[in-house]
Amino acid sequence: MADSSDHALAFRVASETGEMLQRMLAKSEGSRQRWSSLEYAGDRAAHDFIVGELAEHRPDDAILSEEGRDRSTRLTAQRVWIVDPLDGSNDFGWSAHWSVHVALVEAGKPTAGAVAVPGWDTTWATEPTPVPIMSRVGDQPRVLVARSRRHVDGRLLHRALGAEILAVGSAGVKAMAVVRGEVDAYVHGGGLYEWDVCAPAAVAEAAGLVACRLDGSELWFNKADPWSPGLIICQPDLRDTIVDAMSTRRF
Repeated sequence: MADSSDHALAFRVASETGEMLQRMLAKSEGSRQRWSSLEYAGDRAAHDFIVGELAEHRPDDAILSEEGRDRSTRLTAQRVWIVDPLDGSNDFGWSAHWSVHVALVEAGKPTAGAVAVPGWDTTWATEPTPVPIMSRVGDQPRVLVARSRRHVDGRLLHRALGAEILAVGSAGVKAMAVVRGEVDAYVHGGGLYEWDVCAPAAVAEAAGLVACRLDGSELWFNKADPWSPGLIICQPDLRDTIVDAMSTRRF
């Protein structure tokens, strides 16, 4: 199982990656660099930094990164770091809604993790344990969905919960908005990848929230196919209602 140094490493690497990306953005201001090249440069620089840090401090562990080659040797590794160097890259340079994900998985379950949201000047991690924050938004639930799924997931959740539906890009940003009590749930009715889900789910569960698949079943990681079918992160009392609502989808 992860020890304190694993939690601390996840926190430090996610935080320092976010700081590096912020410096890249600052240097690009006023330049003629195209957005697409800035996004690519950020993805690559963040990946190289994270992989370098993990290789130095955890040389025997495997790594699954969105930006790296997927090696089958990870499937038999006891410890696998699952990372998204720049989640929500479409927002990189345009808004604060991007994040950095770093998580350690053992026996299919995340045992340490961190999500940095540099635009919010905060990194959340599994240790120290996040203080559970109950929603501050009142009687009408607020639910975050993906921008691409607002008209499908949002319609179902509004009908089932009477929820106010909001949408932003990064999975990490949406999950951390639930952790800090700005919204009651984050729901994604389509496919994601393990690097989108793993660190946010680890931090959310450490904060006392529910993190599960759309049918309410447990999330598992380091599968041969890293595709992850849907995600719910929510306040515990909303879990069953959201699972029931999403079970009626036809898309």
